[in-house]
Amino acid sequence: MKLYAETPRLQARQALLDLGLLLWCVGWTLVGRGLYRAVEALRISGDAVERAGGSFAETLGDVAGAVGRVPIAGSTLQGPFRDAAGAGTDLAEAGRSGSEAIHDVALWAGWVVALVPIVLLAVWYLRNRYVWVREATAAARIRVDADDLQLFALRAVANRPLHELVRATPDPAAALAAGNYEALARLELRALGLRA
Repeated sequence: MKLYAETPRLQARQALLDLGLLLWCVGWTLVGRGLYRAVEALRISGDAVERAGGSFAETLGDVAGAVGRVPIAGSTLQGPFRDAAGAGTDLAEAGRSGSEAIHDVALWAGWVVALVPIVLLAVWYLRNRYVWVREATAAARIRVDADDLQLFALRAVANRPLHELVRATPDPAAALAAGNYEALARLELRALGLRA
C-alpha cells in the first residue's frame, strides 16, 4: 500500500497536509475545550444558589426545631419556619438544576464547536487521500511491466490537460499510434507521485 508519493515534491506536500490536518484537529479541540471551560465557569452562580438554599433550609429547620420546644405556642410557631425551610430546599434544588443545565450546555457546546470543523475537513481530506492511496497503490503494482506503459499512456491522454500532454510529447496522438508510450506514461505516473 502506497501511503506517500515517491516524488519528493508530492511527498513533502502530502506530509505537510497530514501535519496540517493534525494541527487543525488539535487547534479545534483546544477551542472546544476553552469554550467548555468558559461556559462551565457560569456554574459558580448555580452552585452558590444551591449552597445558600441548603444552608437556609438547614438553619430554618434548626430554628423550627427550637421553636417547637417552646411550651404551649411552639407547635403553632413551628409551621412558618418549616415552610420557609422547604422554600430553602426548593431554592437549593433550583441551584442544582441550573448547575446541571449549565454543565450540559458547556459540554455540548464544546463538543459541537470542536467536532464540526474537524469532521468536515477530515472527511473531505481523508476521502481525497484514500482515492490517491488506492490509485497510487494500483499503479505501483502494474508499472513494473513494460507492457503496461500503454495503459499509463492512455490514461495520461484521458486525464491530463492538453498543455501537459504537448509538453510531454509534441504530438500525443502520433506517439500513441507509433507505440511510443514512455513519455506519456511518465507524465501519468508523475501525476500520481510515482517514479517512472
